[in-house]
Amino acid sequence: MQNQDSTALAAGRRAAVCAQGYAVLCFLSALGGIGYFDRLTSVLLVLSTFLFAIVTRYSMRYMLGDPGQRRFMFWLCLTSTFVFALVLAPSLPVFVAAWCGISLSLHQLLQFYGDRPAALLAARKKFLVSRLGDVALLAALVLTHQTFGTWNFQDILAAAEELRRAGPGNVPASIGWICCLLVFAALLKSAQFPFHSWLPDTMETPTPVSALMHAGIINAGGILVIRLNPLISLSDAAMLILCVAGGFTAIFASTVMLTQASIKRSLAFSTVAQMGFMMLECGLGAFHLALLHLVAHSLYKAHAFLSSGSAVLSRPKLSQRPHGLAVVLSSACAAILLTFLTAQTMSVNALDSLALNLIFSIALAQMLWTVLGTVVRGWQIPIGLVIAAGLSITYFALDEVAQLVVKPTNSGANWIGVLIACILVSAAVAQSQLPRLLHTPIGEKLYVHARNGFYFNTLANRLTGALWPTRLSKEGI
Repeated sequence: MQNQDSTALAAGRRAAVCAQGYAVLCFLSALGGIGYFDRLTSVLLVLSTFLFAIVTRYSMRYMLGDPGQRRFMFWLCLTSTFVFALVLAPSLPVFVAAWCGISLSLHQLLQFYGDRPAALLAARKKFLVSRLGDVALLAALVLTHQTFGTWNFQDILAAAEELRRAGPGNVPASIGWICCLLVFAALLKSAQFPFHSWLPDTMETPTPVSALMHAGIINAGGILVIRLNPLISLSDAAMLILCVAGGFTAIFASTVMLTQASIKRSLAFSTVAQMGFMMLECGLGAFHLALLHLVAHSLYKAHAFLSSGSAVLSRPKLSQRPHGLAVVLSSACAAILLTFLTAQTMSVNALDSLALNLIFSIALAQMLWTVLGTVVRGWQIPIGLVIAAGLSITYFALDEVAQLVVKPTNSGANWIGVLIACILVSAAVAQSQLPRLLHTPIGEKLYVHARNGFYFNTLANRLTGALWPTRLSKEGI
């Protein structure tokens, strides 16, 4: 038995080394070709390479003894290679080819266990949504060449800057169509409402695929928007769509996430919500914060999935008592005051990104009311305030660093962002009172509906089963 384990482990190591060697070879080949290199490319390249190295290393033992180990490593490597091509793409056709390649190779990983009907249904649902996004991206590809006469990113972005300097009246109508098509493709790729249900259902795939998908591949939509932000920001309609779709998805998915019993489904809905926040940031013109969010979320979510087994044991239990409203309101006031005082100290105009600063204050307030609601000794309160102040300083410092990579853009949808921020403030306060609300008739009904994702998943399954039947859909599950 020990010899068999040693042989299997050696085979796993060889497969991992071959996968990493193949990816490095493709990576060096891409670097040797014509690529679009800037600060954004550098950040994304380092992030994607690091994630692939970690996931491959983890897969070596995770897939130990699995008869499909080599096949798994091949598709994992090919998917990562397409991610490298996406990051390094110098033109829109190369980007679209890598975009489609990621989706097709990921499809093989999602149905890695082809004898599981649930895996097939989720993979097919993802496949149909992705093809819809591909059509939108290909339409944008054609319109872009008709409008600019080129597909090169550098030329397109230079032309977009000239149109910005020329004024809104000189922007061709085709620009609006191009931007809306690009945004639609990005929303589909990032699992935004109502095309989100495939992501929480892809739990039958091996855990390394979930880590790579949630930490890397799902960011492709955000990369598209951030890469072409000088072009997309020319269209007020596209920015408004990003704001509304991203904001609503964030609220919807974070509500559903709170009701999930499965740790992986909870993490999946968390990813949907985080992608919604990222799209909201883009819609508000804070593309630099969207990049910062992308990097932070990728690292966090990769760790969360790769350690999801131990996370079950360490997952905090829901408090049986709601936080006092006095504690919640005082924490919120303290967080908002800290945020704006820090911005003033660091010579940052907090009103320029009022909605995003309010959202950051919500997170700060949640930390504060957790600390204030559980203090045993009075000296713990100033320590909590010091930690909150440190987090606020770190946030604005990273904001300044991110602006060196991607420049922010003014957006006409700021009022939408403020409205969404106010809704999120109300949702955060409601979350603090969740134990009390769950014992009300409305709370009990809302919990049941949220636990089932408000039944959008059921509708999507039925539609997918009608278009592409599986044994699972025939059984009516």
